[in-house]
Amino acid sequence: MKKAVEEKRAEVRGALDAKDAEKAKALNEELRGLQDSLKIAEELEADEKRALENQKAKKEERGDVKVEKVSEMRAIVKSVMGKELSAEERAVIVSSDNSAVLPSQFVNQLQEIKKGFGSLKSICDVIPVTKNSGTIPMVDYDQNSLADIAEGADIVDGSLVTTDLNFTCSKVGLIQTLSSELVDDAEVEIESIARTNFSEIAVAKENKKIMTVIDTNATAVTTPTSYEDLENVMDTALPAVKSGLITLCNVAGYAYLKNKKDNQERPLNLITNVNGVEYFNNKPIITFDSSLVTPGAGMTKIFYSLNSKEAVKFLERAGVTVARSTEAGFNDDTIKLRILERLAVAKGSVRSVKKLELA
Repeated sequence: MKKAVEEKRAEVRGALDAKDAEKAKALNEELRGLQDSLKIAEELEADEKRALENQKAKKEERGDVKVEKVSEMRAIVKSVMGKELSAEERAVIVSSDNSAVLPSQFVNQLQEIKKGFGSLKSICDVIPVTKNSGTIPMVDYDQNSLADIAEGADIVDGSLVTTDLNFTCSKVGLIQTLSSELVDDAEVEIESIARTNFSEIAVAKENKKIMTVIDTNATAVTTPTSYEDLENVMDTALPAVKSGLITLCNVAGYAYLKNKKDNQERPLNLITNVNGVEYFNNKPIITFDSSLVTPGAGMTKIFYSLNSKEAVKFLERAGVTVARSTEAGFNDDTIKLRILERLAVAKGSVRSVKKLELA
């Protein structure tokens, strides 16, 4: 506003120098208005300044404590390291089974990193649970059917057939030595451990459980001879499962489809890439670690065609917990850090799961 007053005063002088009395008079009125507004603004600012100074003086008399935004991760690290916590820090820590639950934002970032390691969790039907064991109802698609109704006949009441899906969450985690003495260093170190070592361990465990459920419940296709048998299995799948159909294969199977050529040595381009997602026969294809499933005698390539959301239920107890290990026998000043995740992988409706093996 001060700048506007100076600029308007210069305009008035300019009009006077140009001997334009009418314009100078009009600009002078505008200048007076700006000066009045500036005076009011300065008075308001002075009042606000006095009010803030009085407020500060009263806080100092009462001994008020300055409240700052508390970092959840830092509060958890201080708790794990055995450091003294403020009331605000204690308030932000959520606990489960006497362990601190990592902030949801950190866990989401952890899941993203796990995807980078090839996690198969995303292809499953993920169901959050609040207990380590229990049952959940599941619709049994294989037993649900609708009978034909004759003209004029009564419509029979019915209900969906459900079965109880029993689950028991197992623990996946690690115990690692944390040597930092400063909380600042420990915060970085804990994040580093969780984002690397724990991620790799968790993904390996999850993928093994998922592939075990798929392989155990797959229906083997007899004497397949080429990729055309896989295409036939996909094309003859039930319409109800076809929309969510995917192909899982080991590394050898992927290489076979990717490099397949015709009789003139021209690439067949069986695998296509659309916006970063690979497809085979117009359905997503995903490669799993070959060590997770052992092929049969004389076979090297493994393929599964399935609706994975329907077939595999991934039950996870929300939250990754972190705590100091309670194991005895430590005789040094280091901290044993324990990071845990609780999950279960269960069979859903496996009507769509087909397995093919090629030499």
